[in-house]
Amino acid sequence: MKSHAAHGRVVTAVVLLVASAVQLAAQELPSGTVIVSNMDGSDAWLVDLPSGDRRSVVPARSAPHEVAVTSDDATVVVTNYGGPGVGNLLQFIDVRSGELTREITVEGRERLHGAAFLPGDSLLVLTSERTEEVIVVSAADGAVRRALSTGGGAPHMLALGGDWVWAANITGGSVARIDPRGEAETVTWSAGTRTEGVAATPDGREGWTGSMDTGTVVGVDGETGRVVARIEGLGVPYRLAVTPDGSTVVVSDPERDHLVLIDRRAGAVAGTVDIGAAARALGHPTPPSAQGFTLSPDGVWAFVSTKAIDRVAVVHLPTRRVVRFLEAGDGPDGIAFTPVRGHP
Repeated sequence: MKSHAAHGRVVTAVVLLVASAVQLAAQELPSGTVIVSNMDGSDAWLVDLPSGDRRSVVPARSAPHEVAVTSDDATVVVTNYGGPGVGNLLQFIDVRSGELTREITVEGRERLHGAAFLPGDSLLVLTSERTEEVIVVSAADGAVRRALSTGGGAPHMLALGGDWVWAANITGGSVARIDPRGEAETVTWSAGTRTEGVAATPDGREGWTGSMDTGTVVGVDGETGRVVARIEGLGVPYRLAVTPDGSTVVVSDPERDHLVLIDRRAGAVAGTVDIGAAARALGHPTPPSAQGFTLSPDGVWAFVSTKAIDRVAVVHLPTRRVVRFLEAGDGPDGIAFTPVRGHP
């Protein structure tokens, strides 16, 4: 049994942790807007920073999943993945006004999920799970300009790097490197089982994914297919991103409620952020289930959807601390951040 003194030290440590987090949040929280798609609530919330106020709720149609942002940070698109329906709807939201500006349907495709704007913002790349493709569509009307195979196996998430799109095939257990112009052949490499998340280095030369069955993260060289890193021992490597400077691979692990920080060049874990402990310290006894996340453009902040407690964890990566939990809707999933704020 712990002594009273030991118990006091634990309580004091928790109090100091929370106090330092609050102080950091007050001093350094970035200015902008967090956009979170609430899968179970069928809506998207726009949350102001640094105030943390919800300033807009945009109703979605059917199971909104992922969020993509234009290069000028002024517009976001939400993919409607679908429940019983086909899930081929895209919803465009103006960040400043917080209003839904238009909806477009991508005909002939089902289960749209991962999304990103290509340079210039006139074209979107999307994963179409049912047709096992990455598609390039017009942001104006949803017309499919190109349909590119991913090698099969339900492509789920995608990531941009350099001139390439990388996609992870869940059932195929693979990662694919794709030329969105359609001028180079798609190359697909085996990367484990249940490979759902994917990230790419800024130059596009490496793709990273995680096997959710084995708890393994794998980095692959896009030219040779050589495995450049294999990190084992995670719980469920769910979503991945590479910091803008290319130094760190960030992985969400909802089984352990950690963000795992991997030194990309060393191919080893450099540290973790315990989101579960932070949630408990702030009065959330339920394991938060840290799932989707996005990074700020400077790579200093991570915004993590904690689906089980309907919150977004704000993480300061240099100090590996959760500094705040923002309120979200029912079942937050896909998430984005833009430095643009709403109208006064």
